[in-house]
Order: sequence, then structure tokens, then C-alpha cells
Amino acid sequence: MSDAPELLVNDLDTEFKNRLAEKYGDTGFMHCLSCGSCSASCPVRKLEEKYNPRRIIRMAIMGMKDEVYKSEFVWMCSYHTTCLNRCPQKVNIGEVADAVSRMAEETAAKSKVQSPKSKVRQAEMDRSFKQQVMKMAGSVSACFICGSCTAVCPEALFDPGKDARRFIRKVNLGLRDEALADEFKDVCATHFRCLSRCPQGVQISKIMNAIKQCALEDGYSYPAPLAALEKADQSKSDGRS
Repeated sequence: MSDAPELLVNDLDTEFKNRLAEKYGDTGFMHCLSCGSCSASCPVRKLEEKYNPRRIIRMAIMGMKDEVYKSEFVWMCSYHTTCLNRCPQKVNIGEVADAVSRMAEETAAKSKVQSPKSKVRQAEMDRSFKQQVMKMAGSVSACFICGSCTAVCPEALFDPGKDARRFIRKVNLGLRDEALADEFKDVCATHFRCLSRCPQGVQISKIMNAIKQCALEDGYSYPAPLAALEKADQSKSDGRS
């Protein structure tokens, strides 16, 4: 006997797919055949099986609005277009996920109520932040958090708290305040080792420079702990000279 919860027609929002199509600007996602090509090729799903693009599209078409809004996948999607290249119906799941996330933000803004099940609260997200960074470093959206960058990053070897992958994720999730306050942007040595290993060609050093510019524009100062370390190093150098 199946343990799956019963799906009641009265609980479905039959207009949700039409609203999504209007926000997305295309009805193409309604052509989904549920073949599974997207899920089979999704890098994010390879890291966590519960992130299933096929299920999200299906729930959206069926009108399961609350389930779609509460799904972490719409926030985790990296827009890498592997699914689009494999999809026989050319459903652009990245753009659909973006449209859903914007709709969720609008709904939250109207109700002023955040979902307690969301690990990342929608109120903390700034979708325009990612777009701002992309204007200066477009490759940021290609990241699918494989970890190749962190594995070869000298800063991460000295301090595991300095994590390139985690930093890029903050940017792609729109966690503006967390990204701008992260010291990693200031300690990145722009040595390009991460770029040489990244399968998606994400130019992390270029992204770091873009984030630094955003931080300065938004009034963030250079981290005090780093400034103190540099001052101490300079004092040692002066003492030796």
C-alpha cells in the first residue's frame, strides 16, 4: 500500500500554470512529457537526489502551487542548460525555476509570511544581485557546485572556512548581504587555479572583483580582521628592513 499523501483536486490551483506561463513569457513548459531527461542530466540532482526538475515541472502543471513554492530546487537551480540541451520538448527549466522563485517572492511580499520549511528565507534573497554580478562576470551562473574550485584553492587549504564553492552559491541564491560580508572575496588571490579545474569555466577571480565593486558601492568596508593582519605583516616587514 502506497504511503504517498492523497492528492485532492480541490487543493490544486488550476490557474497556477497559466500565471507561471505569463510570468515566464512562454507556455513551452506545459509540453513536458515527464520523460526524465532533465533529471538524468541535472548536476544539482547528482549532489542531492531530492532536487528533481521533472517533479517540479509536473507539480507546476498540475497546479500544486504550495509544493512548488516550498521546493528548494527552484532556488538551487544553477541555470546550466544541460536539461535544455537534453529535453526533447526544449523546456527551459532554469528560466521556469527563476519565474517560480519570482512569483514566490511576490506572494511572500503580499502576505508578509515566510514559509517555515524553507532553509533559505525568501526575504533574504535579492534576485537582482545575481543579475548585477552577471553583468560583470556572466560565468557565475554556470556553476553547479561540483567543488573543483574549493579542492584546489590555496585559501581553502589554509582555512576551510574560505570556500569558493559556498561563496559562488551565495551569489547565485541572491544572498547579497552574506556574499558582500564574506571575507573570501577579499582573500581570493586570483591565481586562476580554480578556473583551470572548473568544468564549467567559471571565472571565480573575475567574480571576486565584481563582488568587491558591489561591496564598495553598497558601503561595505574592508574586513577589520584582514586589515589588522596586513598591518601586522607590514610592521614585521618594516622591522626586518
